[in-house]
Amino acid sequence: MNPNWKIFLTEQDALSPASANSSYSSDTKVLADLSERGLLEVTGEDAESFLQNQLTNDIRNVNDTTHQESAWCSPKGRIIANFRVFKRGDSFLLDLSADLVEHVTKKLRMYVMMSKVTIDDVSDSLVHFSYSGQGADAELNEILDNVPKASTEAVQSGSLSVLSIAGSNPRFDIFGEVDDCKSLWQKLSGDAVIATSSHWDYLNIQAGIPMISTESSEAWIPQMVNYIHIGGVDFKKGCYPGQEVVARLNYLGKTKRRMFHIEAEVSSALEVGSPIKSENDTEAGKVLSSVVNPEGKAEALVILKIAETTKPLTVSVDNQEATVHFLDLPYEVEDE
Repeated sequence: MNPNWKIFLTEQDALSPASANSSYSSDTKVLADLSERGLLEVTGEDAESFLQNQLTNDIRNVNDTTHQESAWCSPKGRIIANFRVFKRGDSFLLDLSADLVEHVTKKLRMYVMMSKVTIDDVSDSLVHFSYSGQGADAELNEILDNVPKASTEAVQSGSLSVLSIAGSNPRFDIFGEVDDCKSLWQKLSGDAVIATSSHWDYLNIQAGIPMISTESSEAWIPQMVNYIHIGGVDFKKGCYPGQEVVARLNYLGKTKRRMFHIEAEVSSALEVGSPIKSENDTEAGKVLSSVVNPEGKAEALVILKIAETTKPLTVSVDNQEATVHFLDLPYEVEDE
């Protein structure tokens, strides 16, 4: 975390234990520091072509006013990491799980070779926080005079990059220099609840947006995490690592697993990678991401064998089994 930003948040009482236990709903206006996320900067004359040859989405569509979901896969088509990709000036910024930053930076640099590309960890250079909830767009518009509307739109305001993200209520991913972020945070904090990054994770789970971390890296192909349903894969863009596997499944086969939205009546989050069990103790799938929701229950995105989803499912927490209840995803997914 940027040291000056940490001092500011401490003065704002935004790092107190109370913020970790904030009460909120999907409608509540919430400010949450996202310094726990990782951020890579890709710059240089060949930055665009380099990323175009590595990521699952068409990077040419990213500019000052448009951002996208994208992923980096292994040659076997398994997602190593997924990103929200946006631009600041001539630089591409890749927002990802912090525990993957070192690994991804090291491995991506191996592919640079003779390209004029620099890849740097800038997680502590820019401030990163979120603002969400019913009426958040109107509130932000009063301050900035312009806010992104569609879920792939971005707005640049001074040093601020404001990204609109899919959700049941308006929500925004905000990056910027310390002073501008301090000013904006103070203006927004009057009627907002201060929460931790787990609130943003909760909104991502509700929106059906997968979050790949170290525990799930290289475990799933894009179709299994519903990436084609949230615009994370472009099948016309050309080659990238694992492209043949991903394309073959899309055109010639069908996935036997996919991502589902679930809830379990336990009071702690489910561990990433923990098994979901079906009849006769058969493993039906694994947990991808989880939080404790405002109702005090575990809510999660899980990867399940589609054939097992018609059967009673359970998950084990602290040596106790809890029944799995399915929740809706905000987009259509048809199982053939």
